[in-house]
Amino acid sequence: MVDQWAAAQRLLGTWEGPATGRPGTGQQVRVYKTILQGRFILGTDDTRWEPTPERPEGFTHEDLSVLGLDSAAGQLVMRSFHGEGFVHEYRCVEAAPDGSRFVFEAAQVENGPPGMRVRETMVFDGDDALESTFEMAMPGGDLEPYTHERLRRTATEAGR
Repeated sequence: MVDQWAAAQRLLGTWEGPATGRPGTGQQVRVYKTILQGRFILGTDDTRWEPTPERPEGFTHEDLSVLGLDSAAGQLVMRSFHGEGFVHEYRCVEAAPDGSRFVFEAAQVENGPPGMRVRETMVFDGDDALESTFEMAMPGGDLEPYTHERLRRTATEAGR
């Protein structure tokens, strides 16, 4: 069994790279750091989407996530808060034995339509490359890709 909390430590640091998906193309910066005596990981995400015909000014997506361990279940939990008002409470439903892949699923989305579901899959390629895919399903529908990022670590968390 994977020690999901130990494996999640590889997120710590600053990650940057291109984002693509339904909103178009953009650039993303994610920062993960430990908080509250190392019991949680705080992640922030800032994605600058380029202008499109639908959004000629472009736009910025912001979210923050708090990761922690449900010690009774031995399972990572990630609570994500989005600037658009959505809140996801994810559970890690799959983790690679070597910690190189995590799949988080949320069975419901606060402030989304009843029955909306989301999934985020994070795959590490070595220590400094992270690929993230966010999928979304409207009520009664199947999960479909919404955004995809290919990030490189540009800095490590201080002291790590």
